[in-house]
Amino acid sequence: MANYKVVIPYFLKKEGGLSRATTDTASRNPSPCVYKGVTGWHTNKGITWTTFVSNADKLGYAATCANFITMPASIWGLIFKKSYWDYWRSDDIPQQSIADFMTWSVWGSGAGGSKSFLSKFLKSKGIQASTYDQIRAAMMQLAEKNEKQLWLDLIQYRSDWYVTLNQPANLKGWRNSLNNYREWGLNTYTFKKKKFGFILAAFSLLGGSLLMIQELNPKPTRNRK
Repeated sequence: MANYKVVIPYFLKKEGGLSRATTDTASRNPSPCVYKGVTGWHTNKGITWTTFVSNADKLGYAATCANFITMPASIWGLIFKKSYWDYWRSDDIPQQSIADFMTWSVWGSGAGGSKSFLSKFLKSKGIQASTYDQIRAAMMQLAEKNEKQLWLDLIQYRSDWYVTLNQPANLKGWRNSLNNYREWGLNTYTFKKKKFGFILAAFSLLGGSLLMIQELNPKPTRNRK
């Protein structure tokens, strides 16, 4: 089963630290925090101020500027696990790559945006799935057939989807990040082979073994009368 700790190092590296970039939509809701004499900080390690505040009571941490500016690993990990990873019940998804990508879609688009994105992706594959359970089941079924191809298709679909958002100032950065994720994944994930191929190989091996046994132990011939 998938483990959220596998992808955490990549997310932290990708997101970096504090941000007050005005090209980010999160800049509409900046924190009141002052850091190095500057205000306007809206995101830290990929966690927006809005997300940080809205999860505080539910997850049991204090929504203070000190916690937001330092963003301790204990708080960041709690938000990532409970608010993003757990949305698709990723602990119960067998394929690490698919669990990670589905979490990525929540991270970048929110829960509703993730559902919409994955539903449209599945539709492009000829699969109608609109509810949470339908989408989750369809994704795992496709992954069972060919996990690596599904993951690569998701990467490409996400890259094409960025264009439809009509945010040219962010497009290059989004695609660079996605390409880096693609390369990281190819070097990190252990993609499972198709079950059918494994079963076929097992039967072939079994058949060869039986033939060898038969050759080593031929049945005695009977004299015809």
